[in-house]
Amino acid sequence: MLGVGGAVVLLPLLTTFTDLSLKEASNITVVQVFASALASIGAYYRRRLIHFSLALYMGGAGFAGGLAGGYGSQALPSTALETLFLFVTLIAIALLFIPVTEPVTITAAPPFSRAQAIGLGVSVGALAGVLGAGGGFLIVPLLIGVLRLPTRLAIGTSPVVILVGAAAALAGKLVSGQVLLAPAVALVAGAMPSAYFGTHISRRLSPRALRLTLGVVLSAIAVRGAIIVALTLATSLSA
Repeated sequence: MLGVGGAVVLLPLLTTFTDLSLKEASNITVVQVFASALASIGAYYRRRLIHFSLALYMGGAGFAGGLAGGYGSQALPSTALETLFLFVTLIAIALLFIPVTEPVTITAAPPFSRAQAIGLGVSVGALAGVLGAGGGFLIVPLLIGVLRLPTRLAIGTSPVVILVGAAAALAGKLVSGQVLLAPAVALVAGAMPSAYFGTHISRRLSPRALRLTLGVVLSAIAVRGAIIVALTLATSLSA
């Protein structure tokens, strides 16, 4: 519905309701992110809501960053991942407050800076590889706030960027032996039909409602992340 891949919601849920750490959860959500992006692309393509040239520049650059981030994530402790996740989520929320012109209908893909798209792609890809979150929760705000895409076009373009970056992150985690196969398959089984259904909900909501919903979701996740980081730091100091 929001073009964010789903891991930004799944990571907190998995770490709250299972015994998985954020690091372990990120190693399986990257599989779900790849599958969900694949399911979403078909629906947005039929509605002509994908800026393919931008997605390929940003996604191609994200492939390199995702591969490096996915492989290097094994060296980071869960506490560092929690802190990084919180920081990036706060940035994504701030980007949603940047005003953008929303056309009544989207007739043509707007121009964009290739250098800017490549730079953002590398950065988001690396974060996606480290966090296992696909980067979609940051891609949509960046497409809206930095590259100035209309909300619907940003949401439709995001899964293409996510698919390329998630493929690289997944490859990095598979090579380093970090993916837990059984829970990853379970997540994909639930996510594929739900992702497709979400694209149909999206078309019935206004751009303002979509941005507000994404902001609410990210804010709730940021609050939870802040509490976890604070508790972790307090425990470390008391020890």
